[in-house]
Amino acid sequence: MATGASVNRPTNSKVKEQDVNQKLQLYGIYSGFALGKVPSNKQIDVAMNSALASKPLAKPSSKLSSEGQELVSDLRDVIEKAKLLLLTKNEGNLIQDFIYQCTKVTTGDAKRPDVPVNKETAQQHGNEALEGLKTLGQLLISNGQFRKLLNDAFVLARDVATDGAQNAANRIRPSEEQISQIDRPADDNTWHENPDLSGAKLKDQLKSQYDKNKPFNKDEAKSAAQDSTLASAEGGSGAGTTTGVQNAQNLKDKASANVPEETKQKGREAFDKTKNYLGDKMPKERREQTIWRLKKMIVEIQGHQDYQRAIDTLLRLAETYQGHTKNVAGQSGDSVKGAHTDTGLKSAEADLKVLIERFANSTSMDDLFDSINQIYRDADQDPELKGWFKDLDRYIRACLKEQGYVMQDAANAEWDKIYEKGNFLLRERYRNHTNRVVDEVKFFADQFDHDHQNKAFADAMEKLFKDLGNDENGKPAFKKHLVKDLSSVILPAIFEHVRYVPIPRIEYSDNMADAVIENLIIEGDNLAPNVFEFSTDNYFRWGRKQLNNSNKNKVMMSVSGIQMDLRDVSYYIKKKQGFPSITDKGVMDIFLGGTGFSFKAAMETADKKDKNHFFKVNNVTVDVKNMKIKVKQSNYKLLFSIVKPLLLRVMKPILQKVISAQIKNNINQLDALAYDIDQNAKKAEKDAKNNPDQVANIYQRYFNAAQQRLQKGQQKTEEKTEDKKVNVAFTNHESIFKDISLPGGTSSKATEYKDLAIKGDKWESPVFNLGSAKETSSLPRVAEVTRKPHNVTPSTVRDGSGLQPNGTSAFSNQVNDAFGAQPKANLSLNQGGVTQ
Repeated sequence: MATGASVNRPTNSKVKEQDVNQKLQLYGIYSGFALGKVPSNKQIDVAMNSALASKPLAKPSSKLSSEGQELVSDLRDVIEKAKLLLLTKNEGNLIQDFIYQCTKVTTGDAKRPDVPVNKETAQQHGNEALEGLKTLGQLLISNGQFRKLLNDAFVLARDVATDGAQNAANRIRPSEEQISQIDRPADDNTWHENPDLSGAKLKDQLKSQYDKNKPFNKDEAKSAAQDSTLASAEGGSGAGTTTGVQNAQNLKDKASANVPEETKQKGREAFDKTKNYLGDKMPKERREQTIWRLKKMIVEIQGHQDYQRAIDTLLRLAETYQGHTKNVAGQSGDSVKGAHTDTGLKSAEADLKVLIERFANSTSMDDLFDSINQIYRDADQDPELKGWFKDLDRYIRACLKEQGYVMQDAANAEWDKIYEKGNFLLRERYRNHTNRVVDEVKFFADQFDHDHQNKAFADAMEKLFKDLGNDENGKPAFKKHLVKDLSSVILPAIFEHVRYVPIPRIEYSDNMADAVIENLIIEGDNLAPNVFEFSTDNYFRWGRKQLNNSNKNKVMMSVSGIQMDLRDVSYYIKKKQGFPSITDKGVMDIFLGGTGFSFKAAMETADKKDKNHFFKVNNVTVDVKNMKIKVKQSNYKLLFSIVKPLLLRVMKPILQKVISAQIKNNINQLDALAYDIDQNAKKAEKDAKNNPDQVANIYQRYFNAAQQRLQKGQQKTEEKTEDKKVNVAFTNHESIFKDISLPGGTSSKATEYKDLAIKGDKWESPVFNLGSAKETSSLPRVAEVTRKPHNVTPSTVRDGSGLQPNGTSAFSNQVNDAFGAQPKANLSLNQGGVTQ
């Protein structure tokens, strides 16, 4: 469209079509996920390779600083490592199949047991449990005793820290008054406002370092274990015992030789010094006082009516599902076996198990399951252990339900009895069984760290975050060059690459007319204003005697350079009433170049005499320049060409006045909305004083007030527009004028992509074919899942004296006796399991 004024980015029809198709495909991908479809490994591979080959990652801007270039390199490495990790561990599309099979799980050939809940009820129970836990958490963090305990712990930690950091002692050491208040409890029944903790996530990174003079390394211990195993296999248990004793003694001698006597003495002195120091900081009286304060906190929380409601809900749900578990387990095994005839359930279980094992360095979970199943068998066969669990359940319920029970001597006596009995059962009779579960869990968890692909991905992520916030010495540092890269290079590039944004089909209908607008493609670089100005003017007066204090704040906001270059905008209009009756369908171009659309709004704080409450509008000026309209198709094209100059000349001032009035009206509505929210929040605060049980923090009050106000506004809007219909249709399926098809409509293309998302077998869909890069040709093969040799506590039951009736591995006994550890058993794949 020829014109004297230009836009930031004139429309390129070829680029526009490609960019719009990409964005509509993203809509199709969203529809695919909503329908339960997921991309295959091949599609993920191509998409990630396309991202790596894109210009921002393959050839980053030369305007980036050296630190910015390094971050781009780190990000490429993270994407590459994530791709290899996912595609290797997920060989065979296990994750996709697991998701699909979970949605297809049925009861198979099972006869339905007496199940107390269905799917909808279970979901409702889950929401109730979540709400109950949320209530307990809010009561805990708002309790005065809890906050006083936290504050005392912080004061004590500061005192301990200053003892070890004398240089900073004067700055952070707590005062004597603060230390003296540590043992004083908070005032009775003190409650505070709940803090807003939504979205707050804390991540502690724990790093362990080993001394270079460690007694012996892992390979030496493993070698000793293998020597013992071989000796036992070749010469019988006697040979294994002899070799085990010799290896154990060798390891013990090596440990002693590698640690100097001076170091040993210093270690013993340090241990004694630390023990005495902690005893001084936390004497017996303080420990007992802390326990008493914790009990007092529980009693206060129990007195709150919300607590009783929450704990009743949680206990009721626990009883329901405990009874459900017993009921299903107690019925004939045919039901459970029948359920597993469902191929969906079996496939989902198998997929999940293999996935976890692959990420755990291809380590089988069978040994862990064996150790857990042993605990179940113990509980079923030992009435004494089963009775202990029942006693523990009754004690916990009494502590939770009966206010003040935890403060009674009877509660202490009951706990001592339960603790003593449980210590005998779990740490004596079944000590080896519980220790074996812990050993298996530790071993399996360690395998995640030993997997080289997991480590490579973790190292890449660690390097990215280090380069993002640390200097070359590894210390936290503020990198101003990265801030400049973000503001000067990255954000402008993002706006530039947003390019063309398709607007959904807009439909309107009332008693007077029907109207449809489609193929409205906004160019991001043109829509963003070229100039944005903001200024403030503050005035303050302090007066004495007869003069009053006053203050005034004035604000001016100016926006200019909003442009448009809209091509091939399709429209449909039908005038139902009045003269003349018009029905037209066509295509037009709309151009707004140069300074385009601009406005300036001047506002100031409202006075008491004003109708406004917080701010008022002094003036709004609007200017529209260089506006051109070209009708390319229309039933009245000739007529429009004749009246267009006169029509634009008449419409321009009217359009400016209408936009100016609309801006002013929206600002006034925003002021009224803010005032209503403020009044509702203050009313809620006043009501809370009369009802302390419903206290909410200031943020929650204003959020609730805003939510209520917006809901009322939405209801009023629906009432006003009952005779009007405004519809935004992404696809033809959602249109209210399905028989009206406009040329070049984006809704038709969006419909094609949504229909494409439905195609495909099971979880597959061609809509995820995003990008044009090649597949990775050198993916590593995933290792076969196997049982790996490792040491665990043998599965034996101790008698009342703590002795083991069944013998254990001779080498395990000797090594553990030498180093004061618990007896271990060698778990070898070749031997088919745990060797007792």
